[in-house]
Amino acid sequence: MSLFLNINQQQAGPYEVDQVNQMIANGQITLKTLGWKDGMANWESLASPTFSAMGIGTPPQTESNSPVRAQTQQKARPIADSAQGNGSFSIGSSIGQALTFFKGNVIGSIAWLVITTVLSSTGIGFLLVPLLGVNFFGCAKRFQETGKQMEIGDLFDFTKAVDKIFGPIVIGFIVFMGFVFFIIPGLIFSIWWTFSPCVLADRPNLSFVDAMQKSRLAAKGNWINLLLLFITLGLLQVLGAICLGIGLIVTIPVGHVALYFAYAQCRK
Repeated sequence: MSLFLNINQQQAGPYEVDQVNQMIANGQITLKTLGWKDGMANWESLASPTFSAMGIGTPPQTESNSPVRAQTQQKARPIADSAQGNGSFSIGSSIGQALTFFKGNVIGSIAWLVITTVLSSTGIGFLLVPLLGVNFFGCAKRFQETGKQMEIGDLFDFTKAVDKIFGPIVIGFIVFMGFVFFIIPGLIFSIWWTFSPCVLADRPNLSFVDAMQKSRLAAKGNWINLLLLFITLGLLQVLGAICLGIGLIVTIPVGHVALYFAYAQCRK
């Protein structure tokens, strides 16, 4: 069941129940925060019976001291770890979340597009465009989790800049060479590592090599879905090019962050 939250007077989401409980545990929101889901007539606080019945506000279960339970959990843990990140995503939901992000961050999204376009025509753009792309994903992550609107300065976060810059460049080069010499390997590499910049934005403590591994794990089982996503985003840009290309102001940022929201669903 997907929930939407009113955070800083901005609609954020959708979230799952466990995500909301984690945000409460982290102090990002409280039970006084307003929420809404399909079928509700009005927004209600998370402390309302409607959300309590869904498990909102339920504290995480603590591990039992029972030796039998502890042994069972210890045996089950490798199974959970092996499946971590191997989820699936909905193309419609990814694009819908990207549109929600764009509507909540119109100025920042257009600023990213303009700055990236200008820098692409300069020598330094070779280094800065990948950095801005990863940081733009980071803005999408914060907006989804906290409802915080992006600021233009967020695009110029040079934390872990080496990985943010050279990771996408190296991956792009490998994928390009794969397409040049052998089309199939290029396609495989594209799918394996398409989420790598998203991983760098989501987990900035990782190196780009680690991000490549996590990307491959997240893409596992989603090959057809990713191909359909690429085709859909391509068609979206074609639609944006109609009307003298004015629509690209919307479709390019939306298409970019849609990739992050697809990754976020796979991560769960």
